[in-house]
Amino acid sequence: MSQLIATVKNIESVDNLNIVTFICNDEILKMMSLDLNDTIEVGKRVVLVCKPTSIALANPTMDHKVFSEMLSYANQIKVKIVSMDVGCLLSSIKLQFGDFLLESIITSASVERMTLNENDELLALIKSNELSIQEVLND
Repeated sequence: MSQLIATVKNIESVDNLNIVTFICNDEILKMMSLDLNDTIEVGKRVVLVCKPTSIALANPTMDHKVFSEMLSYANQIKVKIVSMDVGCLLSSIKLQFGDFLLESIITSASVERMTLNENDELLALIKSNELSIQEVLND
C-alpha cells in the first residue's frame, strides 16, 4: 500500500456520504467515503493509503490544465519515476511525490506503449473512492 500523510482541509457530508478534501505536498486530494469516523475533522493530520493497482499513470502531451479538465479523476498529482521493475506481464513503478514514495502497478504493455523511463515526470491518477484513511495522527 502506498501511504501519504495529509491534513484534512474540508469535509462535505450529505446523509452518510462524505467527500473529504486533504492537502498533501501543496496538492489537493479528495476521498469519497461512507460513514466517516468521528475523530476525523478539519485540521487533523491523517495517513492516507491507496493500493498500487489503483494508481493509474498519464503522460499528458498537452497543457496540464486542459488535460486535467478532460478527466474525472479527482486526484491528479505530479510525480517522478524513481525506479521500474518491468516484468513479463506487470510492472511496478516507484513514484516520488515530495517526501513520499508511491507504487503503481500497471501492465508491462502500458510501460512500453508510454515509453516510460526513470526520471520521467507524469501524473498519478487516483479515483476519490480508492483513497482511504488508515490512521488519524494525534500530533
